[in-house]
Amino acid sequence: MASGMAFGVSHFAARVAARLLARVGVALAALVLPAATFAQAKPVLVGAAIAQTGYLADLAAATQKALELWRDDVNARGGLLGRPVELKLYDDSSDALRSTELYEKLVTVDHADLLVGSFGSAATSMAAAVAERSRRVMVNATGASPEIHRRVYRYLFQVPPPADTTAAGVLPLAAKAGLTQVAVIARDEGSARTLVEQLRRDAPKLGAVIRPTQLYVTDSRLGFAPFAKLLAPTAPGVVVSPANIYDTADLVRGFKAAGFTPKLFITPGVAQPGFTKRIGQDAEYAVGFSSYEPLAATPGNAAFAKAYRTRYKAAPDFYAACGWAAGGVIEAAVARAGSLEQEKLRAAFAAVEVPTVLGGYKVAPDGSQVAATAFLVQILRGRREVIWPEAHRSATPVIPAPEWNRRKPL
Repeated sequence: MASGMAFGVSHFAARVAARLLARVGVALAALVLPAATFAQAKPVLVGAAIAQTGYLADLAAATQKALELWRDDVNARGGLLGRPVELKLYDDSSDALRSTELYEKLVTVDHADLLVGSFGSAATSMAAAVAERSRRVMVNATGASPEIHRRVYRYLFQVPPPADTTAAGVLPLAAKAGLTQVAVIARDEGSARTLVEQLRRDAPKLGAVIRPTQLYVTDSRLGFAPFAKLLAPTAPGVVVSPANIYDTADLVRGFKAAGFTPKLFITPGVAQPGFTKRIGQDAEYAVGFSSYEPLAATPGNAAFAKAYRTRYKAAPDFYAACGWAAGGVIEAAVARAGSLEQEKLRAAFAAVEVPTVLGGYKVAPDGSQVAATAFLVQILRGRREVIWPEAHRSATPVIPAPEWNRRKPL
């Protein structure tokens, strides 16, 4: 009897085990089959010509790395329209003139579904002409020149902030601090004229009292320290310059020697690597223009910066951020279009609005970027902190900057 019961229990257990194994098998098949289908699906081909050799290669490498990081990330999440993303990247050898033939090849031979513009504004402009003739959507990932989008390109869509919006945060920051007198120190160069034009263009938006009231321009190859001394008697609250790291350091030394502390001092040189090492603690409270910051509190930026560092053992720069943002915009536009048909894609890229690590993506009718803008960073305790736009800042700005004789050693 006991033997018969044992046999019955054993037989029952075997049947239960068989049913469980069958169910597990079905579940595993349900997991494996979609994966197999995804792997076998025709890839969505994203093509670009990016400098891999030549004088631009070192800079362009970051964009390529970020695109490859995005490709792997989006494929891990199911790809585009249920299909894997494949990158087709040609080397234009840092020669903008090669863009035409390489993009013709991407369109006519490779049949790329989406195009990403070449590295930089000049090459992107050449590539855009091919995209326009072919009626193929192209994402302008790194071309910041506003001149590109002043041409009639219906298929080109810009991701980075335009170069003529670099100083967009200067007057809002000054106005919030109650500063109304702005002085500009610069050499007689295009960057100086662009900066002054931008400040004068933006001034009416915040009131006529906020405007550049002084301009010292010099052709001299000497340092800027003498001009710092000239400014001291008038004591403008805001001093702005398109100065590089060397001229910026010279200005700071000149301010200190003259005993003059601008309440707000802003130059691109402040955000360049090595600025704080060059002048030490005197760099404190200076503000710089920056097109991208790993610390910026933009959507997804912390995760992107971490993933980039983990994979490439280096912090992402502006060109890396452009590549990653371009991938995110592609993802959003394809999802909106629900198709790779070019006219539907063109309409989607024109209409979609999506946050990016650069701040945002939204384009004007000419395809130029209107949502992303350059950041302002301030040196606080020896570290660059984002202080503008407020929505993305990593620290509260210190304005006005403390007088030289009231600063405590760090």
